[in-house]
Amino acid sequence: MPEEPITFEFIRKIHREEQREPRFSKIPEDFYQKAKTYLDQKRKLSAKQKNRMSTLEVRNVERLLEDIFNRRETKIMNHAIITSRTGIPPENLIEEEKEFFQTIADTLGSQRERVLNTLLKKSKEEEFEKIKFKEDVEEFIGVDLKKYGPYKKGDETKIPKENAKLLIRVGKAKKVS
Repeated sequence: MPEEPITFEFIRKIHREEQREPRFSKIPEDFYQKAKTYLDQKRKLSAKQKNRMSTLEVRNVERLLEDIFNRRETKIMNHAIITSRTGIPPENLIEEEKEFFQTIADTLGSQRERVLNTLLKKSKEEEFEKIKFKEDVEEFIGVDLKKYGPYKKGDETKIPKENAKLLIRVGKAKKVS
């Protein structure tokens, strides 16, 4: 995103994007710091002017910033659930949000793995199969939505059983005991 100065209009634009889109809108990496500086300036100006309009403007900016934060926080929680199931992270998180997101996603993933695998009595070993490649294979996305490869002829690895069966069936790999 090109460097755009923080103004009421810019904050409102971000707010509208966050309202409309289920995905994260792209915001500057230093958005919260610049928004705080902008808000501090507005507060000082309002204190000097002591009129109703400047006070309302400060309240509107505060309200918009809080709503942007709340919407992004909710999206982080929702995307953390999706990521714990699929392994696909969201786009357009700023650094401050990435750490929070990763903590939530890791916690959800651990909980999901612990409870769901126990419930379904699956172990990691049951879900994967060891194979040896008969020819070079490009990178691919497995049934678990993780990236595998690329592999060279003779490489051995464990991949999801469904992918292993397919590669064996088409003659690109063989099962290793």
